[in-house]
Amino acid sequence: METNQSTRKRFNKPWHFFSQAGKRPFRGLREVFQNYHLDDLKQEIQRWQQLALCNDQSAYDEGCIREDLMDFIQELQRLMEAFHMLNERKNRHRERKQLKGLSKQSRQMLAQMNIPVLLTDEEMKSPENVINQFCITFRRSYAQMELLDLLGAVITYEGHKKVYKGQLVLFYEHLYFLVRLAYVMRQREASTHKKRKEEF
Repeated sequence: METNQSTRKRFNKPWHFFSQAGKRPFRGLREVFQNYHLDDLKQEIQRWQQLALCNDQSAYDEGCIREDLMDFIQELQRLMEAFHMLNERKNRHRERKQLKGLSKQSRQMLAQMNIPVLLTDEEMKSPENVINQFCITFRRSYAQMELLDLLGAVITYEGHKKVYKGQLVLFYEHLYFLVRLAYVMRQREASTHKKRKEEF
């Protein structure tokens, strides 16, 4: 007897966030800001920082490490704002279509949730410079380890603050994607610059 089962492709997750963003990084960037408003991203990473600093069982038990974390989070929030500006530039036409069907009040509320406050006017015009500076300030391996340490600190937190842990990995994936994209962009820029030099 024959069955009508379609052959499945093994070890493949085409629906996953990373799969969709793999070859077309700006599609992934659009996905990040569809899933999280800029304010949501920044508030959640701030909450992660608080939990990490309050957790006695985390990687942040020394003052100098806590200081590094706070500086990293500040720059990570600036990176989020820079990517938000870049996403606005790249996907402006799609966003207009999505907002068209909403009420004026809803559009205003969404606009208020997506206002960069850490970037200067000049940085908002050239968000690539902020992204580049993030990559210069933090080695890629350090940024990845810091994100993992943060995730670990939030998972193991047992204090009095309420923490919903159902979305931790999803949020981590979005953070990881933004950080990874920053280094991919920097690498592409460096190879383009190198090719130009070789042409002369």
